[in-house]
Amino acid sequence: EKGYPIQLTSWYSVWSILYSNPGRYHWLFQYYLKDAGVNLSWVGSGRLLFSLEWQKADYDRLLERLLTACEEMQKGGWWETPVANIKSKLGMEIGGALFKNILGLS
Repeated sequence: EKGYPIQLTSWYSVWSILYSNPGRYHWLFQYYLKDAGVNLSWVGSGRLLFSLEWQKADYDRLLERLLTACEEMQKGGWWETPVANIKSKLGMEIGGALFKNILGLS
């Protein structure tokens, strides 16, 4: 609804966080979740474990905290869309470094 680039999927007590946009800083989201009070077990990046005994109120609190973490992550600029194509930007960076190395400028 607010345009955050995440989607949650679940299989019983294991949830996965899927990202709809490519980004190199998605791993930071776990720290924003921790700051928002989400202290669930992590199984690798983007996986959450929790008890099957949760009630609707527990899920409502989790949703509120997820949205808080999303808002803070977006405010921090970590989900901004890159201005240039990442592939071409990386190619230019590598090409520039090689050129400087050949000229002995590095």
